[in-house]
Amino acid sequence: MPNHLSSETSPYLFQHKDNPVDWYPWNETALARARQENKPIFLSIGYSACHWCHVMAHESFEDPHTAQILNENFVSIKVDREERPDIDDIYMQAVVLLTGQGGWPLSVFLTPDLKPFYGGTYFPPLPRHGLPAFTQVLLSIVETWHNQPASISNNAEILTKAIQKQQITQEEPGEQLDLGAIVDRLAVTYDWDTGGWGHAPKFPQPMLIEFLIQQALNRNQKALKVADHLLDQMAYGGMYDVVGGGFHRYSTDVNWLIPHFEKMLYDNAQLASVYLHAYAITGKTTFLEVTNATLEFIQREMTSPEGGFYASIDADTPEGEGRYYGWQVDELREVLSPSEFNTLEERMGISAQGNFEHGFNILRYKSTVKDNPSGIRLGDHQSSGFDQLLLKLRETRAKRTPPGKDRKVITEWNAMAIRAFAEAGILLNRTDYLRTAERGAQFILNNLISTEGKLYRTWQNGKASQPATLADYAGLIAALHAVYQIAFDQEYFQSIRMLFESMQSIFESQDALYFDAAQDVVDLIVRPRSLQDNATPSGNALAAYAHWLISNYDHQPSHTDRAQQMIAQVAKLASAYPTSFGFWLQVAGLSTQTIQQVALVSNDDLLSLDPFLSIYRKAYRPFSIIGARIADQSGKSEHPAILDDRPTLNGIPTAYVCQGFICRNPVTDLSEFEEQLDQFPHHDQI
Repeated sequence: MPNHLSSETSPYLFQHKDNPVDWYPWNETALARARQENKPIFLSIGYSACHWCHVMAHESFEDPHTAQILNENFVSIKVDREERPDIDDIYMQAVVLLTGQGGWPLSVFLTPDLKPFYGGTYFPPLPRHGLPAFTQVLLSIVETWHNQPASISNNAEILTKAIQKQQITQEEPGEQLDLGAIVDRLAVTYDWDTGGWGHAPKFPQPMLIEFLIQQALNRNQKALKVADHLLDQMAYGGMYDVVGGGFHRYSTDVNWLIPHFEKMLYDNAQLASVYLHAYAITGKTTFLEVTNATLEFIQREMTSPEGGFYASIDADTPEGEGRYYGWQVDELREVLSPSEFNTLEERMGISAQGNFEHGFNILRYKSTVKDNPSGIRLGDHQSSGFDQLLLKLRETRAKRTPPGKDRKVITEWNAMAIRAFAEAGILLNRTDYLRTAERGAQFILNNLISTEGKLYRTWQNGKASQPATLADYAGLIAALHAVYQIAFDQEYFQSIRMLFESMQSIFESQDALYFDAAQDVVDLIVRPRSLQDNATPSGNALAAYAHWLISNYDHQPSHTDRAQQMIAQVAKLASAYPTSFGFWLQVAGLSTQTIQQVALVSNDDLLSLDPFLSIYRKAYRPFSIIGARIADQSGKSEHPAILDDRPTLNGIPTAYVCQGFICRNPVTDLSEFEEQLDQFPHHDQI
């Protein structure tokens, strides 16, 4: 008999609808039952692509004996962390405080008033590796609940107060960040052998690489060297899927070879942007290839018919984790011609023993290829013949049982993908990318914003649900800014202003920073406020970026001040732990620069401004903003203020180039326009 998850839209929750565990979603019905029956809550948090979540489900949640213990003694609640990151954040803090580490599946025990008193991550069905069996944990909690209630109450109070204390900003505002010193420290701690920071597992760190690219535009050659090396190391395959494009979640080894195989939208969107920007400043074809392959993978496999982007692709298939992506030599010989196999063997270094379990090969270009200047470089691999070889492998792979796909649309993550496609379409002159970005933006605006203007976080099966977080609002502002630059549609800027005003209102706190959860979300023991960038940017870092954008478009220095106040609150932490504050460092880099503002005006259509746009779009310009007004855009209330009082000269399309709101003479001549742009110090190719 199905439990209470059968009507849920989250694929992760829906996967558990037939468990013998009497699961509830996180809702008032479940919470009220816990209060009425005075039972502890067992809260299990995970997500669809989580390998160990599936393992614990098979071992414990599908087991009738375990289910009986849970059903008789607990109210069991399932939460998809991607739908409710606010709930996940609170109880992850609890488990980290209890055990010193966190992860998923997250297994937390709460009092009926939602205070955590015990927790962990994965618990096995039998004791092993120093972990108790899950049933042992359950029975121990049942015994303590009935016989030592004061002990549980005391633990819950202590833990809850510790969580609440963490939401209060403890740091005194720091000095302005020394970004050059941070680059120096990153270079010193960087692994120049294999790339990255620290030991295995290794994560790709796209926000930190983006910061380094930004600093490279400030003529910091050390930053460029680190970014270039790391992007090269990841591009050679393993964690990067050389056959199908896109990146897996992280590398389990130091060499970026054996990944944890799930593919997340947020990783691929951010990494596509990073490789795009690296290509723009270096001209390296390798980076262009990875950009296109990653974006084309998202278009092909992670885009819904309606235009939204799917959340993730699982690591697992029925054959086992990673089997979908691995190749045995005999299969490769069968699929490829002898000459194709020899070419693959020469470039990839495959073997009968394999580099993965059970004789499977995870395809990766030989290190000797990249290390030998006289040999074939990575960029040379993508000849039409080798492209066809990889396409043949991809078509063969597609006949295997595919990994599961989480078709949930998440506003925050979609915003990253929209921004990546918009920027790539503009910089690479790819109209298909521009269409993908605009379709994605329209999907969010049409399906995840209510008629009252309320933004939702998730969409599935035609239904928007879950309260939007700070990162959803601020991330969508950044995405719509990128789409605005495609055709300068004033409706996008109107949406940016609407979202920005809502963000300020519903997430406001007592200081310069914001809460992550909206003020009308009442099912939390505390309003979380996480400042650290994790796999995605901190909501507050995105909000600081939104303040920076509005300040520069609308001539409002107060928003620059607010962004700088927010950065000051995390400055000490960001300086001490830069790998955890990559997006904050980007915003800090922007806020310390004199920004270039470009206004284009025409009494004709957008086509009349194309010559100016072609010049502007030749380079990656993170320290510049641009707006345009054309004939059919009546009124100016929806326009950014940089377009106010900007007439055309003699009715001819005209450009205004300003630096820190100090403007040069308006120009109609293209060479003069290019000269004015180039006088700004950050736009040359490196």
